[in-house]
Amino acid sequence: MTTRRSFFKQAGLGLAAAAGTPALLTNRAHAQTSADTTTGNPQDTFRLGIAGYTFHKFKLDQTLEMMKRVDVHYLCIKDFHLPLKSTDEEIAAFHETCKRSGVTGYGVGPIYMGSEAAVNEAFAYAKRVGVKTLVGVPFKMVEKKRVASPELLALINEKVKEYDIKYAIHNHGPDMPELFPTAESGMEIIKDMDVRVGLCFDIGHQLRDGKDPVQAMLKYADRIHDIHIKNVTEATKKGRGIELPRGKIDLVAFVRALRKVKYSGVCSLEYEKDMSDPLLGIAESIGYFRGVMDATRG
Repeated sequence: MTTRRSFFKQAGLGLAAAAGTPALLTNRAHAQTSADTTTGNPQDTFRLGIAGYTFHKFKLDQTLEMMKRVDVHYLCIKDFHLPLKSTDEEIAAFHETCKRSGVTGYGVGPIYMGSEAAVNEAFAYAKRVGVKTLVGVPFKMVEKKRVASPELLALINEKVKEYDIKYAIHNHGPDMPELFPTAESGMEIIKDMDVRVGLCFDIGHQLRDGKDPVQAMLKYADRIHDIHIKNVTEATKKGRGIELPRGKIDLVAFVRALRKVKYSGVCSLEYEKDMSDPLLGIAESIGYFRGVMDATRG
């Protein structure tokens, strides 16, 4: 039986590299050149990234420096780093800044969309930024609450055809029971829509709502266009974000599920603990995830 302790024994380079040891970073970067996965594992089709919300208290240069420290090269762009109203020149400058740090902005969002105009703006923004994944939350106001909007999703279903951009609904767990709490709640609305309308699967919120992230991954694989990886302290509404090795999600089983369905998107760490000083927690989490991947090869 493989334990968490054995993961670190078998794959100690993962955590050490994430902590920023220069020689180990160089070795990992060399190992990745043959398979653009950022995991060092050529058999995997998915990549490792970080969700922009992780850095909502930091400017772009600080964000990129932390990503460099943990050797992660894919970022889901939040609008506090690149506003929706950005000009083409500002977008080009953003990409150039990221490129100098070896980072690619692979998607945008989550973007909250409460009107037809907001949907149109978000898709136009994603096209200008040049990404193929738009993470969003389509809602309407009902008695001063944000509630999932089937009406806007009908519009989004047309927009994914027009723009050929994947739309990924972010689930929000039990804190927002009317606003896509689980993968199941999103799929119930979009099941008959274009396959490009899918999910940004937040595995922490899934567990906090009492649902199994592994089973959802296996069941909805063809509609999961992005993943927010995290761990939580318990499988209830009281569960809070924690470093990946310390929570209740079975990440060993989850990684095996990713491989079983041949998931080809990005697994982006969304780290919501210690958000004013997150680097150590990010490093521990990235290192552990890489350790799990290394220890479960074959």
